[in-house]
Amino acid sequence: MLIQLLVSIVFLFLLLILLVLFFIRHQSKVPYYRLTQEQCVTLLKRAIQGVLPEYEWHAFLGMTVRDDDALDELRERCLLIGEFGIKGTQLINGQLCISFNKKGLSQLELLLDEWQHKLHYLV
Repeated sequence: MLIQLLVSIVFLFLLLILLVLFFIRHQSKVPYYRLTQEQCVTLLKRAIQGVLPEYEWHAFLGMTVRDDDALDELRERCLLIGEFGIKGTQLINGQLCISFNKKGLSQLELLLDEWQHKLHYLV
């Protein structure tokens, strides 16, 4: 009985170690996206025009930013705009697009102005 218990504990410990090694090995292979300044400007322009699909907005807000503080700051500012500046969605050309209220639009325009004037910025 005691031997079976020890064997079970050792087996579970080895299984745990294997799972941790698997996670460490494959963690770096999780896809991530790199955006350029031009892509950020385009996203902001489309959001202001009301033709940005909802899924693109949420993909941008939910993306992982590990190595760039400026892009993460932009994403966080857009996240705040998304919390308080979204009016709803509207169907345009068969796609649900985000529409913003006046406050959200003005904040997006400020961000657009800021990001249009960044020089040679690669995120």
